[in-house]
Amino acid sequence: MLTKDEVHKLLEAKGTKITTVTFIKADGSERVVNGLLKPTSQIVGSDRGLAQGDAMRARGQVPIWEISSRQWKSFYANKVVDIS
Repeated sequence: MLTKDEVHKLLEAKGTKITTVTFIKADGSERVVNGLLKPTSQIVGSDRGLAQGDAMRARGQVPIWEISSRQWKSFYANKVVDIS
């Protein structure tokens, strides 16, 4: 498992590129999400969206736009196994 610092550095290096993240879900199973971390076309600019993003960051969650399902997903930085 990667450390939170390693995860944040790897994600920052990815920027707006498509990223594949493998992480452990709350039920203990593994999930692989292929998506975008900063998709400009999907950014929620309302006050509610900004507040939700702040709350997620405070909990240690990282949002990702999953390409295949066309939905937002999230993962905890301390549960990441691999980033590519």
